[in-house]
Amino acid sequence: MRYRLFFLLIICAFLPIRAIAVPGELHSSSAMEIQAAFLVKFSAYVKWPESAFSSPGDPIIIGIVGRDPFGSTVDKIARSFKAKGRNVEIRRFTNSADITKSHVLFIPSSQQGNINKVQAALAGNPVLLVGNSPGFLEQSGSINFVMVGKKIRFDISRTNCQKAGLTISSKLLAVAHGIK
Repeated sequence: MRYRLFFLLIICAFLPIRAIAVPGELHSSSAMEIQAAFLVKFSAYVKWPESAFSSPGDPIIIGIVGRDPFGSTVDKIARSFKAKGRNVEIRRFTNSADITKSHVLFIPSSQQGNINKVQAALAGNPVLLVGNSPGFLEQSGSINFVMVGKKIRFDISRTNCQKAGLTISSKLLAVAHGIK
């Protein structure tokens, strides 16, 4: 497990975001580790409005709604990563009241039924919504993980990102599987 995590950290630190081959399904343990690495690394390719942070030293908060599918893997990756000179923190939320403190919010497929509550709580807040469920972008998601062959890829909704007040780097758009 340690060597696998080390390998994922090396990939995230030194290589640009691209598809990574993984055997199995979108929700397998190795696929979730790769999604965790992408989730943290996305923060380096997003520009938030200045009002999203109280001070220049504030961390980028990655929130996870409901049951966390990543476990400690995402925490380990975040501890060793900085995005735009900011630390990255992982927070877990059991209700939608606290999610407004996030800059990136992962909504696992188990929370798909609560997407309307999440959207209502986030109205007007610049939050990158990331998911791994069919139809997620059609429900106002920003980035959705998809399995293409045996590779983890992601689709981006440029429209939903703009509605949230976010600017996505052309580097991230260039490696997306699809842009809507």
